[in-house]
Amino acid sequence: MYTFPYWMSGMLTATPAFLWVIVGVGVPWALALLPRAAWRRPVQIAALALAFGPALLTAWMFTLVLFDQPLQPGSILVGTALLSLVGLIIVWRKRRLKGGEVPPAREPLAADEILLIVLIGVALIVRWVVTAWWPFTAYDALWVYGYEGRLYTLLGTIPETIGYYPQFLPLQFTYAQILLGGIDDHAARAILPLLHLGALLATYVLGARLFNRRVGIIAAGLWALYPHVGEWARAGDLEIPLAFLFTLTAAFFLRAWIGDDQTRALRRRSALIAGLLLGVGMWTKPTMGAFIWGVLLLVAVDLVRARFDLREWSMRLELAILTGLASIPLGAAWYLRNLALGHPIIEFPGGFWLTLAARSGAEFGWPLLALLTLLAYLYLGPIRPRPPIRPTLIGVGLVLAGLLPSLLSRLLPSLIPARMGLFEWLALAAGAALLTRTLLRFAPTISPTVAKVGWALLLALPYFVTWFYSYSYHYRLSFAIVPLLLLPTAVVLGHWITAARVKSWSVSRRAAYLVALVLIGLPGIAAAIYDPNTGWTYLLTDDYPNDLARQRSGNQALLNVVDGLQVYLDDHPGASLIVSAPGILRLPFFFPLQTIRVNETPTQLSAISDAVYFVYGAPETGGAYAERPPQTNQLLNALGRTDIMRRAWGLDDGIFRYDVYELHLENRFTPPTPNAPAPDDVIIGGFARYLGHDIGGLDLWPGRRVVFKIMWEVLAPTPGDYTTFVHLLDTNGALIANWDGPAAPSQHGYYATHLWEPGEYIIDERVITLPDGVAPVGAGYELVIGLYDLATEIRLPVQVNGAGGGSGYLIENRIAILADEPG
Repeated sequence: MYTFPYWMSGMLTATPAFLWVIVGVGVPWALALLPRAAWRRPVQIAALALAFGPALLTAWMFTLVLFDQPLQPGSILVGTALLSLVGLIIVWRKRRLKGGEVPPAREPLAADEILLIVLIGVALIVRWVVTAWWPFTAYDALWVYGYEGRLYTLLGTIPETIGYYPQFLPLQFTYAQILLGGIDDHAARAILPLLHLGALLATYVLGARLFNRRVGIIAAGLWALYPHVGEWARAGDLEIPLAFLFTLTAAFFLRAWIGDDQTRALRRRSALIAGLLLGVGMWTKPTMGAFIWGVLLLVAVDLVRARFDLREWSMRLELAILTGLASIPLGAAWYLRNLALGHPIIEFPGGFWLTLAARSGAEFGWPLLALLTLLAYLYLGPIRPRPPIRPTLIGVGLVLAGLLPSLLSRLLPSLIPARMGLFEWLALAAGAALLTRTLLRFAPTISPTVAKVGWALLLALPYFVTWFYSYSYHYRLSFAIVPLLLLPTAVVLGHWITAARVKSWSVSRRAAYLVALVLIGLPGIAAAIYDPNTGWTYLLTDDYPNDLARQRSGNQALLNVVDGLQVYLDDHPGASLIVSAPGILRLPFFFPLQTIRVNETPTQLSAISDAVYFVYGAPETGGAYAERPPQTNQLLNALGRTDIMRRAWGLDDGIFRYDVYELHLENRFTPPTPNAPAPDDVIIGGFARYLGHDIGGLDLWPGRRVVFKIMWEVLAPTPGDYTTFVHLLDTNGALIANWDGPAAPSQHGYYATHLWEPGEYIIDERVITLPDGVAPVGAGYELVIGLYDLATEIRLPVQVNGAGGGSGYLIENRIAILADEPG
């Protein structure tokens, strides 16, 4: 009997649970909300079911948490059953109603439409397999969504300490794992292909409901076969779910906004559904709020279009208000909860990330594709007469002059600025203005098709501007508006390459066209398979037999930390693990029930006195401490103190570096026992008592490394930053060599004297190496130590047994210099 691989088994086992939510809960509520005649549109129903089913599930789970009820299979399933029943009752009562929109008679699918659907289907199958194979590996999924799903599963609730983004996705991850009875990444991730399907259906609905079925299929094909979408399909973060909800909301809102001979009641119904979807989007990610800015922009533009005729404008204003009000119940829930618990209502990426925004011509890829497709249609298609060629070429040239330089900077970064500058912006603006003027002269009346495209692009504009200026450091953050940005291209192609036109071609030309479609679509299908760390063949080999091996493939340094911490837990059964790991946000994913402090940035050693380990990560920990003055950071400056913070292990994988320090902070207040205790009571500068020293040998020769430790007791605080001097003197007191330096230097700083804490003991360890040829061979050389101000070179006074002792203290007079290593 064939047994599915463990990763596929987890996905297959959890899928029926999600299908229950989508079909059993989502479909009844989709039918309940849609007008009766819209029940004839199965794709639209499926898209709404994929949105409303998970939304109602997660809203119910959140309600259980609010009323202090544990998240358990029984309570969750009973709630979904009741939600399904209510929806079915409404559907039953509506079943006899008639009226409303009647879909037009359907023509058979054209050959290229069938091929596009097949390519989309192949892409979905490939992405399902790849998503099933991988556990959570993406940064944000490990940091937030996958971690929260694990934590809620283990605790049966949402801890009050959790803030940040809303819970649409994490609670779905929780749902699958609770129903299956334990932590299973593959079960949790079973929802991802379904949400991916939702984004595809939403893109189709956007094109089909605003224009026609052919435009919808082309738009869905462009989205599904977009290579970046394929690459990101398995990530498990919010970008594809957000694209799904943003697009479906836009489809219903624009349907209401444009009207298309709908009754006022039907337009209000579409606005109501758009508002509910907007609430689901806000329940997913705060950046859905850019949709609200898009609606406000449309309202403002329409007021100008209506020439401030409030009567003409009032209907669309009403639709906007209805959309906003309908979004509030679910859309505001998480943010109000955060406010009540004292969390930030909304958290945005730190300023560091904003500095990484690309702001280059590459970000205009979709608008540029639409422009070139339109011009190809106008000059190569059946349009007669055609726009004048000369101003069009000049306009295109100016647009390219604005976009290409920063785009080419990725190939020649040392020669061309990476961001668009003033010249590029002026060229782009001039080119856009000239093209607009040329095309308006050619077609002075704006057609309904152009108007629809214009409204769609205006709706996307606030999001695009925000993404371009602040978040264009990664392509995935534009996904929410990609379906709206590709819509003009789909519209042009749908009007140019019509089904009738394709049918009129010769067999050879039609075959060449279909082959071209396959070749264009293949990169988008294959993009889901390739992984930069495992290559193309990981599905066919056993090189990565389990989840840790797969997570290690792209997170070697992080998994090195995980391995070591797991060894500690294995060696200490039942012990609790406390780790201070500032900024290392992905680490708690692997130990959700242990105390892994990633959001705290302690600066004092006392703040981590209960921790077993301290983990310093590059670049995360440095970023976490970016706003903390390094000079006053006792903790980081103590990382060179091997007596209390021993580097136990670590790894640099070329992207991230982690160093794990084993903590023995109790040694700070435990008197050391030097091999050579001080014969006198020696106090330097009034704040540091010299207790003695250890030295690895009294004989020095060129090249020998001798470990030398000075042991101090801190008597009082001092504001100064003093340097320790260690001088080798001959019998006449002449300086032969010195090994001056601060205590405990490391790559993160040094333990400056103004950080020394009264009552603690400090072991100042350094290595003595004799330079070549500095002194004649002989014995009786002396070591003298002390402290001085590096800026002024003024030494601190030394007291010996309560009396003045000069500015240095002789600690050893038996040093011998040899010509070479003995023996």
